[in-house]
Amino acid sequence: MMRPVTELQLLETLRHVAVLQQLPLAALDRLVSRSQLRFFPHGTALIEAGTAGDEVVVLLEGQVAVRLALSDHEQRVVAMRRAGELVGEMALVDALPRSATVTAEGEVRALAIPREAFLEAVGAHAGAALELVRTLSLRLRESDAAQLEALRAKAERLVVTNQRLSRENRELRVALDQRFGFEGFVGSSVGAEAVRSAARRAAESDLPVLLVGETGTGKELLARAIHAASERSERPFVALNCALFSEALLESELFGHARGAFTGAAALKPGLVEAADGGTLLLDELADMPRPIQAALLRFLELGEFRRLGETQVRHADVRIVAAMHLGVDEALATGRVRRDLHFRLDVFRIEVPPLRERSGDLPELATRIADEVAKRLDCAPLTLSPDALAVLARHPFPGNVRELRNEIERLYAMCGGGVAVDAEMLSERLRSGDPQSAGGYAEAVRAFKQRLLHDALARSGGSRSVAARALGLHPSNLIRMIRELAIDVPAPPRSAGTR
Repeated sequence: MMRPVTELQLLETLRHVAVLQQLPLAALDRLVSRSQLRFFPHGTALIEAGTAGDEVVVLLEGQVAVRLALSDHEQRVVAMRRAGELVGEMALVDALPRSATVTAEGEVRALAIPREAFLEAVGAHAGAALELVRTLSLRLRESDAAQLEALRAKAERLVVTNQRLSRENRELRVALDQRFGFEGFVGSSVGAEAVRSAARRAAESDLPVLLVGETGTGKELLARAIHAASERSERPFVALNCALFSEALLESELFGHARGAFTGAAALKPGLVEAADGGTLLLDELADMPRPIQAALLRFLELGEFRRLGETQVRHADVRIVAAMHLGVDEALATGRVRRDLHFRLDVFRIEVPPLRERSGDLPELATRIADEVAKRLDCAPLTLSPDALAVLARHPFPGNVRELRNEIERLYAMCGGGVAVDAEMLSERLRSGDPQSAGGYAEAVRAFKQRLLHDALARSGGSRSVAARALGLHPSNLIRMIRELAIDVPAPPRSAGTR
């Protein structure tokens, strides 16, 4: 426990404080009479940061730590003060709250001098005032040095953290590439590597991308990979198949609609352009988009603006467009399926995706990857394909491309289960037959089905295209296009009564 202190002892202590040692004894005596003697147990605060600087503390016994807050979560000891030193003098510079906290390190006895009394005594003697300025200058340099040291240490920690995050980011990118990235486009052939290389270059820019390739070649996979590797990866990726909707519904899906814009529009609905704001919008089967909507899309590409169906308000969105179509570009332009001005705006970075029959060397690797993915999804052991089975796959032209191959492997799991060694006899008949007509049956069957469907609808409508379109749920322009593509003979509509 500390012994009592006399007034004479207080005066003797003040005479050794650097700033006060030049003051006459009478001035020191006045300071003592206007001050308070205080005792602080270990760990208690003499001064709290953020409080008013209304007193200066002279340490009589013990020591204190001066702590400066560098952030909300970090404090640093910038100085230790001992008996015979001032604490709190920094608040004399201005009337702002104190910037540091002073804490007792052990038992501390101190004399608290009111700010006004201290400034009055020091200001009356030039030598004391100069010493106070010198002391304040030293304290400011001390504080600055501590903050610079803290910033240097923080920078070093940030470098280490950044290196760790970069390493983890590389590891995550490898994992993502195997599923959603460029490595998801499996194959070691020259064609597959050329596609991956072009897609990587496309991801480095923000230009529109046009993916051209047959159905099932992996165009959407590439679009997702381009988005995931681009600067827009943190924003949404949205895909729209233009062949699934009539003109009115497609416009609504793309740009949204107001309430009451058409029959059944019971509520306001934002479009996919708004949903993809800041990200990427994939427009699949672009050649099936009606020409009026192509004009609206062109305006959006050039100005970034659009209107919801049934609204006059102009809206804006920042979206990168990736378009995909199964037709060749020349064919799409020659048949009028794609507007030339829209083609010029979209065909900035074109990637030709080869069909599977042109990279049959990739089949073993691709089939193995699909078999492993399906096995993981079904939680079973993967299938293995014998050399004979792989040879049969290599001879098949795969008109449905990777999608057809995946369907065949999923069929094998359904028929045989997991963990089975698949030989050639276990493959489907159309793959084993080797008959070109049979091998091409997938595409031919689809074409024949469409021809029969349209022919029957036209026959029931008596040759009326508009009636047939309504019955099939198609827009008339799409029906006319399909009639032309499938070379269907349309029966002549019956003559009305009285017609000669």
